[in-house]
Amino acid sequence: MATLERIRNRAGVLVSVVIGLALFAFILGDFITSGGVFFNRSQMEIAEIAGSSISYEEYQARVSENENLQKLFSQQSSLNEQQMLQIREQVWQDLLRANILQPEYKRLGLDIHEDELFDMVQGRNIHPFIRQQFGDPQTGEVNKAFLTNFLQNLDRDPRAKAYWLFIENEIQKDRLFNKYLTLVRKGLGVTSLQTKRAVNDRTSKVNFDYAVASYQSISDSLVNVSNSDIKAYYKSHQNEYKQTASRDIEYVVFPILPSEADVNDAEAWIQKALPDFIGASDPAQYVTLNSDSKFDSKYYKASELPENVRAWAFASAVGSLLNIYRDGDSFKASRLVDVKMMPDSVKARHILIGLRSQSAEEREQAKAKADSIMNVLKRGGNWDQLAAKFSDDPGSKDKGGDLGWFPSGMMVPEFDNASFSSKKGEIKVVETQLGFHVLQVVDRGKEEKKVQIATLERKIVPSSYTTSQVYNKAAAFAGNNRDYEKFAAAADQNKYTRRVANNLLQNDRSIAGLEQPRELIRWAFRAKKGDVSDVMQFGDNYVVAALAAVREEGIAPLKQVAADVKVRVIREKKADLLMEKVKKAMSGKTDIYAVAQAIGANVEKAENVTFSSLTLPYAGIEPAVIGVASVSSEGKLAGPIKGNNGVFVLTVTSSVKEEGDANAEKFRIANMYQSRSYYEVFEALKNNAGVIDKRYNFY
Repeated sequence: MATLERIRNRAGVLVSVVIGLALFAFILGDFITSGGVFFNRSQMEIAEIAGSSISYEEYQARVSENENLQKLFSQQSSLNEQQMLQIREQVWQDLLRANILQPEYKRLGLDIHEDELFDMVQGRNIHPFIRQQFGDPQTGEVNKAFLTNFLQNLDRDPRAKAYWLFIENEIQKDRLFNKYLTLVRKGLGVTSLQTKRAVNDRTSKVNFDYAVASYQSISDSLVNVSNSDIKAYYKSHQNEYKQTASRDIEYVVFPILPSEADVNDAEAWIQKALPDFIGASDPAQYVTLNSDSKFDSKYYKASELPENVRAWAFASAVGSLLNIYRDGDSFKASRLVDVKMMPDSVKARHILIGLRSQSAEEREQAKAKADSIMNVLKRGGNWDQLAAKFSDDPGSKDKGGDLGWFPSGMMVPEFDNASFSSKKGEIKVVETQLGFHVLQVVDRGKEEKKVQIATLERKIVPSSYTTSQVYNKAAAFAGNNRDYEKFAAAADQNKYTRRVANNLLQNDRSIAGLEQPRELIRWAFRAKKGDVSDVMQFGDNYVVAALAAVREEGIAPLKQVAADVKVRVIREKKADLLMEKVKKAMSGKTDIYAVAQAIGANVEKAENVTFSSLTLPYAGIEPAVIGVASVSSEGKLAGPIKGNNGVFVLTVTSSVKEEGDANAEKFRIANMYQSRSYYEVFEALKNNAGVIDKRYNFY
């Protein structure tokens, strides 16, 4: 029984231990899991602004919203990289202002009342943005009836509603910032003492003679600099070595160029296609279906064509062939499609019935409306009235649809062809990608002979085999040279040009000579010094890069700036030696020429120098010397003065006091403060907020 009791007791302890371990494991697992979420959130942080974490999801949601608005306004199905870059930057600026300025607005009680918003839109103090969007281009006055009608019909048009919400948001942001800025500006003033000093600095001028013992007069080799000297100087001047994070890279480019086989393939293709091109009853259609470039419907005059094409086209009959010829990176063959007497330019007017979508129903309605307007015009209708009422072209609707004179090729192809093929005074309806145009050619310029040519083109491009060969060459180079030393040695051995991109910043987007190299810049900030990249492709180039230098945010380490520190220490030691030399030379002397002779220098003259000046003739930027000259007595030696380029001694020969306008000076300083405040107020708040920008991790 006793043994059984002992087993039971031990079992109880064992169960307690097991339960305890299980609970510990559960808690630890939960901590690890939550920690994983925490770390994941940290990894998805795109910025920290004024203590607020901005997630990638939040930032990207705003980018997508602005992207959709841009597509809606421009009627584009997709945006290019440059447009997306502008959108991302705009979203970033909006986030900065929202997180930095909103707390300031709240603290000061700044807001926009609904009556104030109405006043900015339809009242007496209409916001400039509203005037820009809804005002008459000639007078700047807003058509309030039109604006009211537009606002009343917002719910019927999602595109218009989205557009208006954007405008409303923008004018409120602008008004709030201007309220805040006004408060700041009201606190800026110019005191009488500031004004007096500014007037004196501008109107008090001195003429003086000076001599300089140049730092270059002492050889660097004569100055002893120890490691302790360098460390001491660095320690006392650390703020001069603040830096932003940047990288230096070296890279080798492997251009993807066509091989001789690719040239032969392109020539063989066009030779094979030539009989069909010659036999085609509609050469323009054949080019559209088979050529590497679209059919160009433009009519060209002689001076606009290359010499070989011009000589053939203006001496041949319609249907004639210009046999295969090489034009840069293409093989071409051309057929003469048409010859006409045409003007260089025409004067026209139009009424545009635009399309908001490409639905069949809307197209049918727009076409019917355009036909109706054309019929009214043919019966003597008023162009000015009809254009103002119906045209969707804001640039010409208030001018009777007048487009002025324009050359061939300036408008979209369908409109261009109709304009140059119409008779003077003829009215017709033309369909383009923009909608339906009621068009009339008002006048035609002087006519001359022009030709229309169908050109079959085969571009000489690298084949997949050529591309893979270039890639293999780049990959072998990258794979065999995985650190900077090997990279540099191999590049030099193979006579590859090592290109350099220095001082790359985290959010830079360009490197000269490379197409959209953002991924290379991102790699440079993820890699370690000496790393070599894998093969990257930018446009028609494969690139292999090595990270040559790394500079982190903050104070540059001594190792990185030691060479610059040493140069400065040498200059300081030279200054000490020369200060003593000039002091001895000045002892017992009153004549600057005697001092100059003693230090082996020439006497130079400086005339009409003000306290606000920075440079001296023959000496460069020397504010310390100018400062001493401005307060020195006439006829007395002043010095020695440690300057940027040497140690100076000077004598003021005369002083000039000009008349000054205190009111004008006060007005100038006040204006300077006002203009600087717009930029510097936000920059000061941004610096104080401690912005941490991590966009480079994602874009």
